[in-house]
Amino acid sequence: MLASIALGLIVFLLAFPLARYVIFLDSNRRAGQLAGLRRRMGGLALPLCRGWLTAVAADLLVLPLYGLGALLGDGPERAGVPVVLVHGLYHNRTGWAVLARRLRRAGAANVHTYQYDSFLGTFDPAVEGLARLLDRLLGGRADARVILVGHSLGGLVCRAVAGDPRYRDRVAGLVALGSPHGGSELAWFGPNRMARDLIPGRLISRRVAEAADPDCPRLAVFSPVDDYVCPLPLLRPGRPGWREEICPPMGHVWMLFSPRVAASVLAFVLPLARRA
Repeated sequence: MLASIALGLIVFLLAFPLARYVIFLDSNRRAGQLAGLRRRMGGLALPLCRGWLTAVAADLLVLPLYGLGALLGDGPERAGVPVVLVHGLYHNRTGWAVLARRLRRAGAANVHTYQYDSFLGTFDPAVEGLARLLDRLLGGRADARVILVGHSLGGLVCRAVAGDPRYRDRVAGLVALGSPHGGSELAWFGPNRMARDLIPGRLISRRVAEAADPDCPRLAVFSPVDDYVCPLPLLRPGRPGWREEICPPMGHVWMLFSPRVAASVLAFVLPLARRA
């Protein structure tokens, strides 16, 4: 029995990312993106293999830690500019374990993780919860600022809060990692309300399109072979004032663990934390 369960889990961990890459190829083919991707990366086979391998590795790292999310707090309040990390769909604050540690070791001591319910919840309560956290961290200090870093759907939660007139002048920097700024066609397969609201043209992409950008540096980092957000143009904010950075080919969740992505985040966040 245990051997059968273990075998089934292994098959799932290998096959589920593969199925996502089948959808990736079909979605980008219909969007006319495959030829450009081939030219940019010198072919698709090797980047897709890297994407699949890192997607499998990310699942192996995430699944054992996931249950700890309910036990962890958002991080102690320390001196310095608060850096708030916001997870994506079907994830929790445990996904930030590696990047949060890297930020603290690099000198950003005041790091917090915000957790919301993306299984049973909807977008507006997630945004309102982040706003409440910002109220607590910023307090009544007129000169206080916060830096927001969101992965996947978390980047859209950050954009919605940063566009609120109450916070637009309180955000010192905004980072979106692999965020579906225009939604994702993979969301058609989502089983719950939050996922279905990520279908292109539906509630979440409309809300983000309506939100004004804060007057601060903004960075969007994304993988050319993202296995959760497709087709590729949906990963772009599509607005002036954003710096876009294409990271090496990797799976969507592996961005949370990638040293290259962490280096980009640190290079962007640390100067802002010192300046704010």
